[in-house]
Amino acid sequence: MLYSKTAKYAVLALAEVALCPPEHPVSTKQIAASASVPYPLLAKIVGQLRRAGLVHAARGKHGGILLTRPAKDITIQDVVLAMDGPDVLNDCPLFLTPCNCEKECDMHPLWKPARDAVVKFFENTTLQDIANGRQAIQKKSTA
Repeated sequence: MLYSKTAKYAVLALAEVALCPPEHPVSTKQIAASASVPYPLLAKIVGQLRRAGLVHAARGKHGGILLTRPAKDITIQDVVLAMDGPDVLNDCPLFLTPCNCEKECDMHPLWKPARDAVVKFFENTTLQDIANGRQAIQKKSTA
């Protein structure tokens, strides 16, 4: 259940949007530069996030990306599920063959506590938390 690099980019990109005033769309080029996300990949990510209902996206001179709800109400889990699908939360990283928490394998007692901790982190950490952390890091690096 380790989420994809694409999901990581999506979380970072949305954290950048969360740092901007909620009523002003942020351009994908600005997000790509701020979050260090390759622009062509970000365009695909935005499409998935739009279909998942996490962002509004508009093209053109006054276009950009807006969150559909406050950053404090969007969890990392929302973003990871939008990017990687629901199976990512149950997939066992200890086997190459598909294995999930519904069918307990011999490794289940080892994996379940770690899985539960990661899921709890995903459920309880919001885009606002990530944005605040990124902002604190930026302030320290410029001080």
